[in-house]
Amino acid sequence: FDKCANNRRVFKVETVGDSYVAVAGLPEARKDHAVAMCRFAQDCKKAFTDVVNRLEMLLGPETADLSMRFGLHSGPVTAGVLRGDKARFQLFGDTMNTASRMESTGKPGVIQVSHDTAEILKEAGKGAWVTPREEMVQVKGKGMLITYWLAVNAATGRSRDGSSTTSGTSVSSEVSDAYTWSNQSKRNVPINGQTKEDQKTQRLVQWNVGVLSDLLSRVIAAHKDISAPANTTTTMGKARNTPDASSLLHVEAGMPLDEVKEVISISNCGFQPSHMPPDEPLEKLNKVAKTQLHDYVSTIAAMYKDNAFHNFEHASQVAMAECKLLSRVVNPKLSGVSDDNPEGHGSTLHDSYGITSDPLVQFACVFSALIHDVDHPGVPNSTLLSENEAMAQTYGKRSMAEQQSFDLAWNLLMDARFNELKLAICGDNTDELNRFRQILINVVLATDVMDKDLNELRAKRWDRSFGTSVVEEAKKDKIDRKATVVIEHMIQAADVAHTMQHWHIYHKWNSRLFSEMYSAYSAGRTTENPAEGWYEGELGFFDTYIIPLAKKLDECGVFGVASSEYLSYAERNRMEWEDKGKFIVEEYLQEYKAASDAVASKDTIMEDDEREG
Repeated sequence: FDKCANNRRVFKVETVGDSYVAVAGLPEARKDHAVAMCRFAQDCKKAFTDVVNRLEMLLGPETADLSMRFGLHSGPVTAGVLRGDKARFQLFGDTMNTASRMESTGKPGVIQVSHDTAEILKEAGKGAWVTPREEMVQVKGKGMLITYWLAVNAATGRSRDGSSTTSGTSVSSEVSDAYTWSNQSKRNVPINGQTKEDQKTQRLVQWNVGVLSDLLSRVIAAHKDISAPANTTTTMGKARNTPDASSLLHVEAGMPLDEVKEVISISNCGFQPSHMPPDEPLEKLNKVAKTQLHDYVSTIAAMYKDNAFHNFEHASQVAMAECKLLSRVVNPKLSGVSDDNPEGHGSTLHDSYGITSDPLVQFACVFSALIHDVDHPGVPNSTLLSENEAMAQTYGKRSMAEQQSFDLAWNLLMDARFNELKLAICGDNTDELNRFRQILINVVLATDVMDKDLNELRAKRWDRSFGTSVVEEAKKDKIDRKATVVIEHMIQAADVAHTMQHWHIYHKWNSRLFSEMYSAYSAGRTTENPAEGWYEGELGFFDTYIIPLAKKLDECGVFGVASSEYLSYAERNRMEWEDKGKFIVEEYLQEYKAASDAVASKDTIMEDDEREG
């Protein structure tokens, strides 16, 4: 923003909390102060959008949802320097107060200007930049005011350094994109051939590829650590000249549900990147494998349907939650682990049950999050059972959505286009590919929390692992069973992570789930109106699933002091829902109907345009 101000000869006054205050026409007077400030606001808006879009690829989904309000007003001010230990230049007066109200009464992502500023712009020949706001604004101390939305349309000006700055979009489309469909425009206009949703999907793809690439680098390093003799170099980081991967990497595939195991084998290789010598950095994916990973994730993203909840953004959210949970698993020193000492006497292997020492498990957990809802139909398995008889027969009338998601993702991975990616995952080892498949099946199928048989299996396994049941078995089997429990509980927690985070996140995703369920009801796919039981259903979901799940995350003992955070948020969200839920359900219903009306209006306009064309 400071650079934008310098380029536009705008004076930065101060930052107050989350507010950036600037002025044009001070301390040097200039006739084009309103035009300059409008261009400055537009520059800041673009700069902010660029920053959060870049951050989304680093920090994960929803970072680009951060937004700003902008407010402009023109008029006289009193300027002075406040004395004291921290003397500073400051502006006072009604103009400052009104500018503040223009910001606070605005909408995220758009620039609101006062009537006075709009009149100055019109006198300067910039009337096309503003359009009246649909409703008047209640301003403290001022009453009801007429205000305007601003978008600097194809505005080009000279910055201080002589460079040309351009920003262009129509007023109506900018306001429409920011918060509502306006009367002037109801289109999601493509930019460089991509809509905003397309661009968001590409950022999510890039983030997923980045996370999976880092985890896969650890897998490659573990292959090297296990297979390479001392003083031997390998070429895992380069394009390899290997036999046909399709002949090497083949596993017998059946119905995924039949392959669910009580215990997944966890490697006790003891790999720890932090213990590697400084001159031996983690192996990186070769360019071919990196390209194939990007193509794979992009294809997976395209296979997700445009559901309100079960979509690619949700999958990315689950992947981010998985990463967070993995980062909080206790990271023990594993130097005491060996085949003769599988429990890690002299170490703390039991604290993480080998999860932190098995890069393939970590990669598989995040990979599973990415694929777990591929091609989700937008309705539960109970509805699929009645509306898709072929799918019901294929998958034995159980966990149909989850099994289909796994099959679609696995069959895609087995395509010859991704041979180098498969080699990076399993290191030319069919046994490792089988183990990878096994982890994926257990994790993806763990997201079906309604199947009675699977729930019974999980309950018995929990009791044998962390309960009172005494089972005579090898120490490694005991550790692997506990690891399997933890891995499945992590994906279950990640899948409903919104219920164990801040209230506004829970509120947002709960609204989306309601919209998806109500859409199915409106389309006649389901017979029960979700609005009638949503309030009570959420309370029951917290009491019978979310809060017990959060407690198990603590009881399994691998997340250290961080485990209490999930339970704390779940209990607070439950309390707030109990207090506000009935009113919120009414809001959900109104929002759904308003959105449906907006879509219908948009479709009508597009049809009119096609006829006129």
